[in-house]
Amino acid sequence: MNRATTTLGRRAFVLSGSVAALAPASPLLAHADRAMLTITEPSGRVRELRDEDIAALPWQELTTQTRWTEGVQTFRGPFLKDVLTSGGLSRPDLAGRNLLMRALNDFGIVVPADDAWNYDPLLAREMNGKPMRVRDKGPLWLVYPRDQRAELQNAVMDERWIWQLFEITVL
Repeated sequence: MNRATTTLGRRAFVLSGSVAALAPASPLLAHADRAMLTITEPSGRVRELRDEDIAALPWQELTTQTRWTEGVQTFRGPFLKDVLTSGGLSRPDLAGRNLLMRALNDFGIVVPADDAWNYDPLLAREMNGKPMRVRDKGPLWLVYPRDQRAELQNAVMDERWIWQLFEITVL
């Protein structure tokens, strides 16, 4: 084995070890078998939903414009309320509470849990028939029916459209 091959082999080994060491610390580098969405309930119980768990919920379709895309888009995914209640929580358990929602880039927003029932937002997994990737604001994007409800067409409501969502904590 020549020196160039040995050096390249060592570099590849060191680099692969560095990436592996960083993977657990970063949701951006998460493995496919890891949770897509983590929900922390008021009791402290933590639920981890994988892609197949989200796919197993009833999906809805919503066609609306957004401030971040051009033209009308079609989104598909489960209602936020169905995701929240899939582990046994009920609407009364969540009434008057807030949801701290965190994105992969550490952006966070507090959204009233009542929005889930008052406005029927989706946790969109697809846009225009294609699964959303991180670069497409995915894998999950909280999408409100903006075109169908005039009261949702303002800056306060637009701020609630969190994309790259990976964590919800019920406050």
